[in-house]
Parts: sequence; structure tokens; C-alpha cells
Amino acid sequence: MTKADVSSDRLDLVPMSLELMEALERGDQASAQQLAGYRIPAEWPEGMESVLRFRIAIAVAHPEALPLLLRAMALRADPEVVVGRIGFHGPADDTGMLEIGYEVFPPYRRRGYAREAVVAMFRWAQRDPAVLRFRATVSPDNEPSRNLIAGLGFTEVGTQWDEEDGEETIFERSAGQIQWPSLPAQNRQISQNPRRDR
Repeated sequence: MTKADVSSDRLDLVPMSLELMEALERGDQASAQQLAGYRIPAEWPEGMESVLRFRIAIAVAHPEALPLLLRAMALRADPEVVVGRIGFHGPADDTGMLEIGYEVFPPYRRRGYAREAVVAMFRWAQRDPAVLRFRATVSPDNEPSRNLIAGLGFTEVGTQWDEEDGEETIFERSAGQIQWPSLPAQNRQISQNPRRDR
């Protein structure tokens, strides 16, 4: 993938540099703020320590994968405001699989931001012919995220145990030239309320 810009109607999905992720991991908010074009959420890196650790390791080993790994969901109407984060767990594996993870912060949930961001990332990723399938893993009790993923045509293919998050349901669907349905404007304020996902 060459062009790293990803956006939706209301969001710019701003990729995090390796330096920014490293600053966040060590809790250096001042340095992180200098590296970001938006306000660093006060709670970062709380709740994303393992995400940062894994993404940093991948970025060091595979620098070309950096645009895939971790992005801030910044409001286009107010670019300093970050409503969540999103990214793939790593580059596509040998079967062409990409796994998505995301979080929308509590004050911004039930506004359709998660769905917007997920669809934008999938649209961007499917430009790469090497990407053949998408995967999402969701806690069985995370009904909003399960509804989001099911609404995008994913099907349940199994379960797995995550050391941090416990039992997760695995959802997959083919990539190809999927035409992702748009979210009706009148439903954006009452849509999904996804909790944290990796």
C-alpha cells in the first residue's frame, strides 16, 4: 500500500509514527504531544499498553507496515480532537488475512464513529491485491461490536482465548472488491457503542 491517507465523512485516521508510539509506551506525554498533530488523550497510554508493545515490535521488524498498525480517529471538523484509535494487528499473513482492532472513547460512543473508521480502513486495505480476507475478534459479551461486525457481512468462524481479553469470537469475511454499505446519516447518532478491542 502506497498512499497512507485514510478518512471518512467525519474522521481522519491519522497514522502514528514509531517515535510517537514509543513516547506513549514510556508515558512521555510531552514528547508524544510534540509528535502528534492532535491533542493526546489524557488517559493514553492507559488501556493500550499491550497494543503499543505489539505494534512497536512489528514496526521495528517491518517498517513498511507502519501505516497499517495504529491510527488516531481525529475529527475532521476539529482535528485536535481524538475520539478513538484503530489499526490492523499487523501486515497481512501468508493467507492474505488482516485483523482489525479499534476503540472509541466513552464520550464519543453511539455516534457511528467506529463503523465509519472500520469501513474506511477496510476500503483502504482492499486496494492491496495481497489482502484476501478480513478478521475481527470480539468478546462474546461485547454486543455492540458484534452487531457492528455482523452488519458488515462478517460470519462467525470460531473462538480463541486471549491472555488479556479472555474468550473471543472470531469473525471473518472475504476482501476483494467489497462495496461497503454507507451508514445512513440519521442513524449515526444512535449506532454502535463498541468497547475496547485490540
